[in-house]
Amino acid sequence: MVDWPEDKIKSEFAKITALTINEQATFFLRSFVQDFSGNFEEVLELAEEFKQFAPKEGDVRELEEDVAHRFLERRGETMTVIELRDALRAIDLDMNKKVSFIEYALYKYKKSLRDMFTEKPGDIKHLLEKLEEAIAAFQKVLEERAAREQLMKDLEEQSQAGGVKAMKARLQLESMRNEDELARNKKEVQAGAQKRAAQRAVDNGDPYVEEQKRLAEEKKKKEAEEKAAREEARARLKAKASAFQ
Repeated sequence: MVDWPEDKIKSEFAKITALTINEQATFFLRSFVQDFSGNFEEVLELAEEFKQFAPKEGDVRELEEDVAHRFLERRGETMTVIELRDALRAIDLDMNKKVSFIEYALYKYKKSLRDMFTEKPGDIKHLLEKLEEAIAAFQKVLEERAAREQLMKDLEEQSQAGGVKAMKARLQLESMRNEDELARNKKEVQAGAQKRAAQRAVDNGDPYVEEQKRLAEEKKKKEAEEKAAREEARARLKAKASAFQ
């Protein structure tokens, strides 16, 4: 584990919260590659949802406290005002009355700052590169999907008005709705393939996975030996009891 003083950890964390939401999501996934290498899209989808609560203008990285309230309520992750306030106190690690995506991710998945800055044994750079390629591809799909959905929403609003502009909007909207679904989903399929390739690379070469498999096998073996010992002890006791009958 990184043996850093608290001020050093806070300093490094401040650099991360200054990143874009996508960059924060990528940093989080890199830090906990073993937890999310097979389902990283869950975190990226969460980042996209987080963005929806940020202002449309500018490169917003944090949500104001009242907006964070609405975000948590929308996700159904809190129930009462008191719980909301308690959650925000737990999430806002730098105590600036705002919530960054990485603060929320740490809170949601019950990770600590020291967990995030824990040094990873072995050289897994090439494995992380594959994971990042898959993440970048999936993020691009999400961004294009969001842009398309926003365009359709704008066209829907324009189509409600009268005149030539409304007619053009209706025609464009109809055209978008009639697009070939297979062609439109091609990039999503490609992104899924990259995800699977990244997962295979991590599973086949990451020292974490190998160590976890080894520990799991040792635990299973030990449990089997302990079970056999208990059964043998019970059998001996039963034999002794039968001798006195």
